[in-house]
Amino acid sequence: MSVMTGVQVWEGLVALEQEPTRLAETLDGLCTRWAKGVGAVALTVPPLLPVADLAVLDVYRNFPQLALVSSALDVDTVGAGQLEQEAVAGRFAPGSLRPAGLALPSSACYGVYLHYRHRQVPQDGELVTLLGQCFRNEDHFDGLRRLKAFRMREVVALGTPEQATAHLDRSARFLDALAGAIGLPLERRAASDPFYDRSGARAAFQQMVPVKHEYVYKGMAIASVNTHHAFFGERCSIALSGGGPVSTSCVGFGIERWLHALADHFDGDWSQAQDAVEKAGTSLA
Repeated sequence: MSVMTGVQVWEGLVALEQEPTRLAETLDGLCTRWAKGVGAVALTVPPLLPVADLAVLDVYRNFPQLALVSSALDVDTVGAGQLEQEAVAGRFAPGSLRPAGLALPSSACYGVYLHYRHRQVPQDGELVTLLGQCFRNEDHFDGLRRLKAFRMREVVALGTPEQATAHLDRSARFLDALAGAIGLPLERRAASDPFYDRSGARAAFQQMVPVKHEYVYKGMAIASVNTHHAFFGERCSIALSGGGPVSTSCVGFGIERWLHALADHFDGDWSQAQDAVEKAGTSLA
């Protein structure tokens, strides 16, 4: 179990007491206010998504090691006594589970693209924001830095390539301004996500044009800006009203990772971190 005042972490799961909870709410409120200020509308997506739908997005081709799925107990085949024994032992055997048709998504934005599937987006584009619960089967867990379940505030653009690029530019300016107002030293680094087929022109294009930039605190990415070009528009048949698939881009804020960075930067003083974020919110208003 990780030790940090007001924080308990065990097996990649976290519980936050009053002070870090308040700080998380303040930070998320600041990001949400910015999102609404640039025209984003709020969206809520399901915490579980169909495995078959995520397969269309190449999730299990690109990130199989991160996948967590949800099943039900096969109570018709396995007796209640055996299920109880397995529960007491801490895990259910594979033979006690029904096939898993639902998944716990590793990224919040997947639900957005599936929500817009087979729909049209106005030619002037759309912006949506959501707070998603994300789940990842990491190879190890490390306090608030690397969790099995965590929250991600995302702002997603759907529109023309120019609109998707404009969203990335706005998001980068906001991240720079937010970090500067808090006094949090962040480094912007090019990264990659395999949102493209691993062969052919798309793979070559990704090598030439970065599709992801991370904002890093002491080696830990706490936010990112991502362009997907027309990948999700094509896979989900999301069209522009004027024709052709939408392009998409998103900015993501990892709430718990921000908490770790703030706690580290302010030497574990939640009150000082709270004051800094509140002052940043005032200066950015």
